[in-house]
Amino acid sequence: MRLLVILSIVAFISLLLYLRLRPFIRMARQMFGLAHEARRVTRNDAPSSSRQTGASGERLVRCGACGTWVPMGRAIKLRSSNTSYCSHACLERASEGSQRKAAS
Repeated sequence: MRLLVILSIVAFISLLLYLRLRPFIRMARQMFGLAHEARRVTRNDAPSSSRQTGASGERLVRCGACGTWVPMGRAIKLRSSNTSYCSHACLERASEGSQRKAAS
């Protein structure tokens, strides 16, 4: 019987503490949720050093004009050909070379 009375008193005190601390618990949950969401977003969107160096696991393609290896996402590709280029300058250089071949 004593044990039942002690357990009910402890439960009542715990309930009162919970009711008093509930707004703070809710605020802490929101802050941790916001921090977790911000960390998730920055992991997905922010360019990391490995992405800037091209080591993000993206497939590399070779430039048709100068032979430089470029990540596929950064390569410039024409619709009419399967050749990729590393920059607009290489694309222009390749088009000038093909015009010279056609003229001769």
